[in-house]
Order: sequence, then structure tokens, then C-alpha cells
Amino acid sequence: MLHDPNEEALFPRLEGDVLQQLIEVGTEVELEDGDVLFQEGDQNYHFFVVLDGEVRVTKQVGDDETLLAVHDQGEFSGEISMLTGGPAIATGRAAGKTRLLKIEPDTFRRLIAECPGVARVVLSAMARRSSDVDAQLRQQEKLAALGKLSAGLAHELNNPASAAKRAASQLRDTINDLQKLLLSRERPFTDKERKALGEVQRQALDCAECRDAIPIDPLEQADREDALTEWLEDHDVDDAWRIAPVLACGGLDANRLESLAGEMGGAQDLVEVLPWIEGVVSLADLLDQVEQSTGRISDLVHAIKEYSFMDQAPQQEVDLHEGLESTLKILAHKTRKGIEVVREYDRSLPRICAYGNELNQVWTNLIDNAIDALGEKGKITLRTSNQKDSAVVEVIDNGPGIPPAVQRRMFEPFFTTKGQGMGTGLGLDIARRIVKNRHKGDIRFESQPGETRFEVWLPLGAGEMEG
Repeated sequence: MLHDPNEEALFPRLEGDVLQQLIEVGTEVELEDGDVLFQEGDQNYHFFVVLDGEVRVTKQVGDDETLLAVHDQGEFSGEISMLTGGPAIATGRAAGKTRLLKIEPDTFRRLIAECPGVARVVLSAMARRSSDVDAQLRQQEKLAALGKLSAGLAHELNNPASAAKRAASQLRDTINDLQKLLLSRERPFTDKERKALGEVQRQALDCAECRDAIPIDPLEQADREDALTEWLEDHDVDDAWRIAPVLACGGLDANRLESLAGEMGGAQDLVEVLPWIEGVVSLADLLDQVEQSTGRISDLVHAIKEYSFMDQAPQQEVDLHEGLESTLKILAHKTRKGIEVVREYDRSLPRICAYGNELNQVWTNLIDNAIDALGEKGKITLRTSNQKDSAVVEVIDNGPGIPPAVQRRMFEPFFTTKGQGMGTGLGLDIARRIVKNRHKGDIRFESQPGETRFEVWLPLGAGEMEG
């Protein structure tokens, strides 16, 4: 028997007896440029053979329309889901004026069952296409997820980087202003005055540290600023409204200014050095901003290295809690507003042998789905436990729940409850493959209004994982 390479092609050309059998049961139609043959999500769509012209098959992934295939003369357009009753996973459109052979779904199914020659060519090509599209979209899903993470990280890094840059610029100006004030002073400070001003400087630095540990109540801060403004205005200080908040940030109040005035030899002498005090307080605050901003950048870089397991072997002993925390840092831009994250960790849980970066992809998909389910407000609970020689990680949200009608399809490839273009429907399928195939574990869920719970079970024993 001769080997026909056409039967192994992704896009075989239908000709001879096979094409003739299709022509006998089909209807010839003509379409204009852009006309739709079938739409992504259609439950009932037709089988088409291109007689003249072209058909472009695309899928919406996020904001981008991904081209999956171009069919020209003699090739056919149709998916394996036509036989299983599943919805179309892509959209087909005519490219230019196109002449097609259109075959009804029921007629196509009957033809496949009754004509071995047609079934051999069409079904084998459909199966290979399904596998090829699956691989393309999985890669697209990974790239889209990477793009979202990159955008979030860029936002997270930009804020502290911009803050550090602003503070560094202001530091230069503040230091220059302080130097000018000191050089322009005609009378040197007495020992008592130097001691008093040194105490103000230490107080400002200590106050900056206290603000980080125990935030000041906004109402108390406002009252302090009002009292300082009144004291400064009573002593004819220019721009009292601008100086008062700065002094308040340095831990000074009206009583402290009165005491300081006595140590300086009078209120008038204190007023003369207020610009210096303002500069010292500003300097302490700016240094605090630089330290916080650069510390935040350092934390993010560390989280990225932990999340991606950079410079580490693919498979190793991993701490599941560290993976969850690094994932939360990566997704911080999505959880900051209105979403509460509750941690219920079993800290006695041992490290497990795993592909750490792949497990982090699982946590990303589950937590990201929970965030999307909650919208702008809600609670996500992350829980870990040791059950039946397995490490169990639970991701729970108090959102509206998954409708019962679609629960059985949650891990089905290409199935998504999101709007068209909002997702490929591969996130949970990828998570399932990582957990089951790569780690010999299990992933399951239960959902009702007010609670959706995903459980990931991972064996505690090292075991031999898929290479």
C-alpha cells in the first residue's frame, strides 16, 4: 500500500473521490471579504471546503486576535468539536471573495460514519490540527500570563522607583538650602542652642521611624498641624500653613515650640532658625522615603527571583508558603484595593520535592481567578495543611460562586466563563496538568454562592516526577 503524505498534513487538499463525495452532499455558497463562516463559541456550525479564495481562522486572546490558520483552495475548515458537540474554539472569516462548499453538521457526521475514505483524511487532519492549536494557545496563554505579570511588576516597580527619584532630587535641594542657611547666619549658636537643635534633629529622625511602626491617627495629625499653624501665625511667621505640616511630621507641636523658644533665647530667635528646623525635618522624611522605596524595590526583586526560581535547578525541595507569598507579591497590584487576603498556614508543613516555578504558575492561575471572581471587593483565604501524606493548598474566595451548569467543564481545555477575548480557557487546564502529570497530585474544587474552594493535593514523599 502506498503512503499518502496528504493524510498526515495539517491542511490536506481534498480532491478526487473524497472531494466528489463532499460535493454530492454540500451546497455551494459565495462570501464577500470579512463574512463570517463560524464564530467562536457557536454551538452549531458547518463544515466548509474552500473551492476558491481563502478562509482565515483566528482566536481572540486578551486584546489580541491570534491567527491560527489560513485555508486556501482545496482545503477544509472545521474542528474536531463538530463531532463532539462542543462550541467552536475559533472564528472563521472569508479573506476576499470566496467560494465555498457548505455541509450541514448532521450531514457531515453521517458522512464521516458512512465513508471511510472521507473519515480517514478529515478526522486525522482534524486531530492533528486540534493538537497544534492546543500547543499554540498554551504557549499564547503562557505569554499572556507573563505579559500580565510583567505589566503588574512594571507598575509595582515604577511607584517606588519614582518616589526614590523624587526624594533624591529633593534631598539635593534641601541640603543646599540648609548649607546656605548655616553660611548666612551671622551669630554662631551657643552650646545651649546647639544642644536644643540637636535634640530637634534626633526627634525628627526618631519620629520618622515611629511613623513606620505606628501610623499617626489622621485626626490627631490634623489637630497638631492646626495648633502649629496658629502658633506660627501668632509669631508672624511667613507661610505658616506650609511649614506647620512639615514640623508636625517631625513630631513637633505648639508646646514643644514654646519650650524650644525658651532654650533659644526667645520666640524671635526661634523664628529665625525655623527654616533650618524645617529643612532638618524634611531631610529626615526624605531619607525615610528613599529607604522605604529602595527597600520595596529590593523586596520585589527578591520576590521575582523566588517566583521564577532564578539560578536554581528546575526540581528541588520547595517551601509552599514561600511560593504562595512570592505569588502574592507578584499580584499585589490586583489585591491592593478592596480585596482582603487571609493566611491560614500550617507552618509545620515540610518542604516537598517539586518544580517550584511551575507550582507558582498554579498559584498564579488560582489566585488570579479568585480575584477576577471577586471583582473589586471580597476576601481570599489561603490555607495549607497536612492530610493523608499530602500537602494540601486551598485557595478560597467568598465570591458569587461557579454556576452548577458549568462546574463539570471547569478543567476542560478552551472553556472559559469570561467574556470573549478575556481568556483562552487554558489556565485551569494548565494547572491541572502541572499538578497531576508533573507532580502526581490532584486538584479539585467545590463551589456554591458565597464560597468557591480549590484544593491542590501534592504528595509529601519525593517520588519520581515526570521529566
